Amino acid sequence: MKRVLIIDDDRSHLETTRELLEDEGYDVIVQAGPFGATERIMVTRPDLVLLDVNMPALSGEALLPILKAREQTRDTKVVFFSSNDEEALRSAASRLGAAGFACKGDLAGLRRVLVRLLGPVTAQA
Repeated sequence: MKRVLIIDDDRSHLETTRELLEDEGYDVIVQAGPFGATERIMVTRPDLVLLDVNMPALSGEALLPILKAREQTRDTKVVFFSSNDEEALRSAASRLGAAGFACKGDLAGLRRVLVRLLGPVTAQA
């Protein structure tokens, strides 16, 4: 089962996304906000991280370069996940080396990105 870590400071969005992905058959871990995310990635070893871009104090755009700079987390697939404009999200993902991006509220788009990066889900929950 593929493991996805969701990092978001909005607890209701965190839980909604967790439930959606668990229903899709993913093993989901949540992290409420960016602080402690590096440690969480090293401990849980997710196949992919869904990273909210708009978080106070440490945005997803600021956190990704930190992850890329650390040997233990640099190869982790990170997908920007935000309600930002799609073009802005695409640009940030490309500029900062994210594996992809998905707009919040676009479940079909999120599914496409997950399947492209992780392959089809093989075990349903």
